[in-house]
Amino acid sequence: MKVLSQALCAGIFLASVAGCAQDPNDTLSVNASDTAADGSTLIIASVREWKVVANRISVSAGPTTFLVSNLGTIKHEFLLTKTDFANGQIPIDSKLNKFSEEGKGVKVVKEISEWAPLTTQLLTFNLAPGNYQLLCNIPGHYGNGMHTELIVK
Repeated sequence: MKVLSQALCAGIFLASVAGCAQDPNDTLSVNASDTAADGSTLIIASVREWKVVANRISVSAGPTTFLVSNLGTIKHEFLLTKTDFANGQIPIDSKLNKFSEEGKGVKVVKEISEWAPLTTQLLTFNLAPGNYQLLCNIPGHYGNGMHTELIVK
């Protein structure tokens, strides 16, 4: 039942934001509950060329569910990265055109690997207090603006 509830929620979310995908400058404007079906804090997010948008930038520590839709035209990934670097300031390796996911001051705590456009994925994780960035680290994507901050109190 839980899987069905989450799949239904993902489908409704994707249908409700499909119209928003037409303008890449849109922000995510979806009415959503504060909690997921399992009682965890719910963050609704999207990735697309060249941005990551979330319905909140601050949450309390604890179980958190990310409902993430790829509204772009190409595959993207979604990394939950704990770091003290300011939003968008993780140093990029110029040869790789992305940052080292094992680099100093950066810890990838959870991720959704590359997934197809116009699909939605779920990720649940028990967040500890700190500064995070939600991002895509496919070569060229982070440097082109695919990141946003998340503060966990």
